[in-house]
Amino acid sequence: MRVRSCRDLCNWNRTPVERRGEPLFACRGCGSQWVPSEQWTPREADGAIPPAVLELLRSDD
Repeated sequence: MRVRSCRDLCNWNRTPVERRGEPLFACRGCGSQWVPSEQWTPREADGAIPPAVLELLRSDD
């Protein structure tokens, strides 16, 4: 998995790939990757949590 410094280009999208049985999200701005078990939450360039990530996190409650 890749984690890179934010360049104010953040645009997170779910990929068709799963990693360790979890959906894999990737940032189109920098190439960072995220799965729900990570201890951080991806944010768009405007600071918002991407809708698909928010929906996934809410479904785990």
